[in-house]
Amino acid sequence: MVIVALLGVVLAQESDDDLDDPEVSETVIVYSKEEMDRAREAVIQELADLGYDKVLEKDGAIVLRHQQAWKGDVWLHDDGWMRIKRQPVRLEAPATPFSRANRAGAWAGCILLPFRCVRAGGQFVSERKFVAVETRTTERIAPDVSTWGDRVADYRTGQKIDGLPARLEALWLRGEPLEGEGSLASVEERKEALLRYWETRTDNPWGEAVRGTVEAFIRGEVQSSDTPFTDDEIASFNRRSRAGRALDLERR
Repeated sequence: MVIVALLGVVLAQESDDDLDDPEVSETVIVYSKEEMDRAREAVIQELADLGYDKVLEKDGAIVLRHQQAWKGDVWLHDDGWMRIKRQPVRLEAPATPFSRANRAGAWAGCILLPFRCVRAGGQFVSERKFVAVETRTTERIAPDVSTWGDRVADYRTGQKIDGLPARLEALWLRGEPLEGEGSLASVEERKEALLRYWETRTDNPWGEAVRGTVEAFIRGEVQSSDTPFTDDEIASFNRRSRAGRALDLERR
């Protein structure tokens, strides 16, 4: 399900003359948790098709294990990061004519032939062979992992945007910094904090969504206050800014 997040937040009270102006809104499309989970399931299914079909959970990650120990484990982390690791040495009872793998009857055979139950291939496979399977696996699932990573970023951006207007208001009205601790007593400090936060967002669609929220807040709250940004202040900031584009306070 696609959620449309409306970012045109106007916090100041409008005068009667302003009521005739068209309301400004900026739209950014973010995705829901369901879309994020669906993208992750596509990665898991693709890995299952490659033989990584044993699913474990460890240290907050999903671990998918290949039946052939030398092909390693694939770790999927909640932030959309994937890595492939060698499988650890482990005990695993093989299937027998009388019992399925890891059942009581299968473990009985380990007493007689312990070496049959030790799975150490993941540690002794050559570096060249392991890198080769790591490369093939990564290339095969790269498109699905990329989509999953995008959905994770979209979802978390949506969460950040939802709470950002209140944080911007707390900064402007009460001097509560957006990052770190302390208090910003003067208007000049608060203005500088707004500009610094806008400038330091990443130059990608998610950072741009946050920048749009900051710009909407400045237009609606700061520019209608007794101490708005002047044209010279904005021009001076844009000349020294390292952001990928200029700060734009024009109504759109």
